[in-house]
Amino acid sequence: MKTNDKITCKHCGSYNVVKRGARKLVKNKRQIYFCKDCFKRFSTGLNKKRFNAWLIINAVCSYNNGYSYEEVCELISRKYKIKIGKSSVERWVKQYNLGYLDIRDKIVWKYGKKLIVERMFRHSGLVYDFKFHRGKLREYGKFIGLKNFIFEISKGINDWIFNGEMEKERCSQSKGDVSVNVESSGNFRLNNIVGEILKIVKDNHLRHSLVENLMLCCDRDTLAIEVPVWYWDRKFNKGICGHIDVLQVKFGKIWILDYKPVAEKENFEKVVSQLYNYALAINFRTGVSLENIKCGWFDCMKTYSFSPLEVKVR
Repeated sequence: MKTNDKITCKHCGSYNVVKRGARKLVKNKRQIYFCKDCFKRFSTGLNKKRFNAWLIINAVCSYNNGYSYEEVCELISRKYKIKIGKSSVERWVKQYNLGYLDIRDKIVWKYGKKLIVERMFRHSGLVYDFKFHRGKLREYGKFIGLKNFIFEISKGINDWIFNGEMEKERCSQSKGDVSVNVESSGNFRLNNIVGEILKIVKDNHLRHSLVENLMLCCDRDTLAIEVPVWYWDRKFNKGICGHIDVLQVKFGKIWILDYKPVAEKENFEKVVSQLYNYALAINFRTGVSLENIKCGWFDCMKTYSFSPLEVKVR
């Protein structure tokens, strides 16, 4: 039987999978795959005709935030006017787990159900939905400066550098002449889950928001999303500002991540410049040295990362 080189195993991330029958659905069939490495069967995709992506993500996030399976079913029923079964929620929670289930009970017991803190910002005519996970930040934030910075943002910030008339530049529009060694790797679990979202959602803006919210609620390391950052560049005498997609603490370092739909086709120098400015802003705002910061961007296939300490500005 021919090996499928485009499908990765949901359980172990291996590419060594083959087709092994099909599951009959109401209107069509779904392909079943078998992994030759872990000897488990799996299928890809979700039945998008029945449940929309936000319903699924809200169900998973509600459970991770402390609600029981029965309570999640009731919440979803009231919000979406649709009945879902406990088994569906259990399946989604396991399918989209990025390590958070290992600490869920401890976090909920210690911090309760009000875990997500949210504040909306309107910057340069666009709305940004800043959120952070209170329990994970307190337990795993590690850096005092980072914790204080995120908690202070939730109280509000001075928007002058984002909306004022003075000269400013957004990190995403930065065109700095920079160079650094970029490493590529595959976080099979994260990349596969992002791939699942891409299959059931076509709108890129919606994909972006779904990926961020999923990581905040389901990933053990993600502490905050859409984080506003800013600093004053004395060399060029102008403000630098932007919003970090995903902020993590893992392997003892702060990780600044940006979701890109097709990561390998990005202009590497432009993305490095953007993330490097994010790192400088985090360094300035939190006091955390660049040595303790990593930057990267990712999609459904790979993650590209670098150390801002090694960036050379020409």
